[in-house]
Amino acid sequence: MHRMLLLAIVLPSFAAMLLAQPGQELDSRAGLTQLAAAIQTELDSHGERVLGKETYRWGTHLERFSDCRAELTVRVTSNYGDPTVRTESVNFSLGALDPYNVDQKKSWLELPCNGVEKCVFSTSTCSRRSKEGITTDCATASQRRVGSFQLQLDGDAAATLRLQQAFRQAIKLCSEATTVTF
Repeated sequence: MHRMLLLAIVLPSFAAMLLAQPGQELDSRAGLTQLAAAIQTELDSHGERVLGKETYRWGTHLERFSDCRAELTVRVTSNYGDPTVRTESVNFSLGALDPYNVDQKKSWLELPCNGVEKCVFSTSTCSRRSKEGITTDCATASQRRVGSFQLQLDGDAAATLRLQQAFRQAIKLCSEATTVTF
């Protein structure tokens, strides 16, 4: 009799826990979508910087943010001498970053990998336009893996703080263990 009563109590409890887990996963996806939108907004507002009269311009843009992976593009234009454009595509998994060491520096945000891991992958290209209007590659495209990414901003301390908080939350959501059902 006690076994039947125990089964009658325990089975519905397990069923309720199993049904609650997909909701948690949906909440984390919705949270990541909101964080991606917040990061996009901050980069749209504070990811550009111009020095001099268009002598030097750089911009950081969020290209993609899905499945806990982020892809950013950093474009640096120098009009000192021959106009030069350097473009760096940066990819990383948010789950591989260390949320506790995401730090504000002078005018950038440091996004470090966990431990000694090199989790940030980047590809750089460069082109230069001569006075005659001819565009040439000024360097061979290069790929590298590094242990952190310096996200350059325009110097707005409040924006840097908001980005720091958004990245920390996204990293924590992507670092949580996911449930596996069989």
